Amino acid sequence: MNKEPVTSVEHVIRDMEAAFSRNDLEGVVSLFAEDATIESYLVSRIFNRAEGVCRGREEIRELVRAFMKRGVPWGGHEPPLVRGNTVAIEFRSASSDAEPFSVDIIEVRDGKIQSLRAYAGWRALAARTGP
Repeated sequence: MNKEPVTSVEHVIRDMEAAFSRNDLEGVVSLFAEDATIESYLVSRIFNRAEGVCRGREEIRELVRAFMKRGVPWGGHEPPLVRGNTVAIEFRSASSDAEPFSVDIIEVRDGKIQSLRAYAGWRALAARTGP
């Protein structure tokens, strides 16, 4: 396992939160490596395709643009758990402080996000699909 300095990993997470709070599309995209990936159930829905993976900054830019257009914030999470170059971030839904909504697992290499995998709980899936 690559041992990215904890301060570098935490810095990337702080920069991500700051860029999202400013609606800074290019600021968010610049935090990802050129060949980074994002795996999420939302990728399939936003791009209307079976595979839930974005590859590279161009696709990541389009995904982040869609999030920002829809007003999907990235903040509102528990303190990140950092282990080497991997970060786990648990998000809570606005309606429940007791139940996890989703978890992002982020791998950082050389000061850039290499991969982000978003795992959704049943509340997140229900919120996206409706009753």
